Amino acid sequence: KFNLDKGQSMKFLIRTFSVVSVILLLVSCAQSSGGGQDYRDEVGANGLLTPRAIFARYVDAIGGETVIRSHTSTTINGRFVLAAFGMEGSATIHSRAPNHVAQIIELPGLGEIQNGYNGDIGWTVDPLQGNSLLEGDALTDLLQNSDYYLPLNLGLSPGLVTEEIVTNIGDDAYKVKLTDERGKDSFLFFDVSSNLLVRSDAVASTPLGEIPVTTYLSDYESYDGYLQPSRLTISQAGQEFSIEVDSIEFDSVSDGDFEPPSEIQALLQ
Repeated sequence: KFNLDKGQSMKFLIRTFSVVSVILLLVSCAQSSGGGQDYRDEVGANGLLTPRAIFARYVDAIGGETVIRSHTSTTINGRFVLAAFGMEGSATIHSRAPNHVAQIIELPGLGEIQNGYNGDIGWTVDPLQGNSLLEGDALTDLLQNSDYYLPLNLGLSPGLVTEEIVTNIGDDAYKVKLTDERGKDSFLFFDVSSNLLVRSDAVASTPLGEIPVTTYLSDYESYDGYLQPSRLTISQAGQEFSIEVDSIEFDSVSDGDFEPPSEIQALLQ
């Protein structure tokens, strides 16, 4: 159990924004896998749908492979809401194939908080704890999750297991366990009826240690035939914040969106 004061909570929220963006990337960049094979009804030895069956159904639910493959980049614009602190700011996430990502939140009185990876280096711009080049577990997390076609790779990963069907906010959901090469576990929950991703449980690597983060995805809306959640609610260490999505644009990013900010360029000199 973690007991954080307001200052610690703000620092932690900044560090866990990259975990939230992973979920957004997962939703906005999904593709089917398997070289044309149909896994939608594949059942495992435990009698449950296999992870690749669940991913295939998920792809269909959010618009289908043809719609998804027509895009190579995504920009998500919205609001970052800290209701407990009475704060609200803007949130922007750019992503582009193969593995570029840039995340920016701006809070009144605090300034810009940024995380990014440009295919070469990862970084954080943090007005509370300083600016840094990412390394260790924090960099590994970002590298794993900056793949624009993440579900395509995840769908056939040996580190995936459909564990059980659980009740999630009143509805049944498949609980899929992901284990990476470090042995680090996370979990995705897909609604049995809608096949949509409705929850994620992950562990954030932060200066305060490894801290569990739960994200709920809801209020799905269609963006040019592409179904996306318009609200994400994140719970961690006794604190809660949300991202309200205002718009999603495809194929509009530029090289400049992934340039390290001046604060990071200064560290590289």
